[in-house]
Amino acid sequence: MYKIFVIFFCTFFYSNVFGEEIIGKALRCETDRETMRGYPFYFYFENSKNTQAYFIQSNEIKYHNKDFEEINSNLLEIQHIGTIDKESLIMTHNKGLRKYNCSYLSSKKQILIELNEFL
Repeated sequence: MYKIFVIFFCTFFYSNVFGEEIIGKALRCETDRETMRGYPFYFYFENSKNTQAYFIQSNEIKYHNKDFEEINSNLLEIQHIGTIDKESLIMTHNKGLRKYNCSYLSSKKQILIELNEFL
């Protein structure tokens, strides 16, 4: 029982997915409403200044490097896209102020796996 507790504790508190830091994490932001793009927003936060914003173009998965900055300890602003509340994991898109529910993905590879389903 002790080993299970230690494994759970380490996984929960030391895992990249559950940490407070967004660097090195993949994020999916989606809404129940129909969108022009037809698939969720996907981001990979590469470092403290850059995120990769994924999209599909000509049946290929691509990404734009977008600058982002921490507006305050809880709010990120992604260049030309919108803001993400890190606590509630809600993205507010710049166009129309539409709200998207975000969730962490297990890895950057998961972005490609999920986007391949839309090709």
